[in-house]
Amino acid sequence: MRQVVVTGVGIVCALGNTPSAVDSALAAGRSGVVAADDERVHLPIAGLGCASVDVRPLLKRKKDRKLLPRAAELAIVAAHDAYGEHRSTETALFVGVGREPPEVGTESALVASMTNGKLDSEKLHSSGMAVYPPLAPLKTLPNLILAHVAIQLGTMGEGGTRTGGASAGLAAVIAGFQAVAEGRSDVALVGAADSLVAAGSARDAVRCGLVSPGGAPGEAAVFFRLETEELAVKRDARILAKIQEGSLNCRPSRPWREPFAEQLGVCGVASGTVWWALQLLRGMSGSINMTDRSGGYARLRWEADAWVRDTGREH
Repeated sequence: MRQVVVTGVGIVCALGNTPSAVDSALAAGRSGVVAADDERVHLPIAGLGCASVDVRPLLKRKKDRKLLPRAAELAIVAAHDAYGEHRSTETALFVGVGREPPEVGTESALVASMTNGKLDSEKLHSSGMAVYPPLAPLKTLPNLILAHVAIQLGTMGEGGTRTGGASAGLAAVIAGFQAVAEGRSDVALVGAADSLVAAGSARDAVRCGLVSPGGAPGEAAVFFRLETEELAVKRDARILAKIQEGSLNCRPSRPWREPFAEQLGVCGVASGTVWWALQLLRGMSGSINMTDRSGGYARLRWEADAWVRDTGREH
C-alpha cells in the first residue's frame, strides 16, 4: 500500500468560497443561514443556507450551464481550487452527491396534472408535460455532477459516484484513497456536493427528520486532491495531511450528528467532508467513524499538518 497524502482543498458553502473564509466565519460566530425568501416562506423552518457562486469563468463552453444542476455549480468551483495547476488526464474522480432539488416549473406541471387533488395520468401526458421543463429529468441524474466536473477539469481516470446520506461524501474520499493507495491512480480528486435549498427538497428533508430545529437546509461542495507522497515530494507540494486509514462498511462508534448546522445549514452528503476540511484547516489530526440514516458507514483516520490554506479565489 502506498502512502496517500492530501495536497489541496476546495470548499464552497454559505459562509464563503475559500477554506480560510469559511473557517474565519465560523470562528467569528457568523452564520450563513439566512432568512427564507418569498419563494420558500411556506417552509416549516426559519431559513436556509445558500452560497453565491459564479461558475461561468470555469466553464469551457457557454452552453455547459444549461444542464448544470445547482450542486454541480458548487462542485466545479470547489474542485478547481482543490485540483490546482498540476493536472493530469489520468486523475481519478470520486464524488458524493445528494438528490438534486426539483427545478422551478416542475411544481406547476404537477398541478396541471391533477384532477380533484389526485394525479391524472391523462393530464400528466398532455397538459402536465406541456409545461414540464424539458431538461429537468436530466438534472436529477446522480452521475451528471461527476460528468460535469470531469468534463470541465479534463479528468479521464477511474471514477465513481456515491449517493446516500452524510457518509456518502466520505465514502467518495475513501474510494479515491483506495485507488491511489492500491496503485490504480497516482492522483485522485475526491469530495462531495449537495444542494438542499429548493422548496420541495427542503420539505422532504424536514418530513424525513433530516433537519434538526437548529439547522436549516443548506448547500456545500468540498473537494480534496489526494496523491502519493512520492509524487507530492517530487513536485514540492505542501502536504496538508497523511491518510492513515480509509475503510467502508466499518462498525460505527456512534451515530453521525450534523456539525456546525446553525451556521452552515444541513449540507447533506457534503456534511462529513465539510467537517473533515475544517479539521485539516485547523491542523487537527484524528479520525471520523460515522454512519447515517441511509445505513452507510465510513471510517477515515489521518495525521494533519498545522497549516491553513487560502486559495485566494474571489467571487
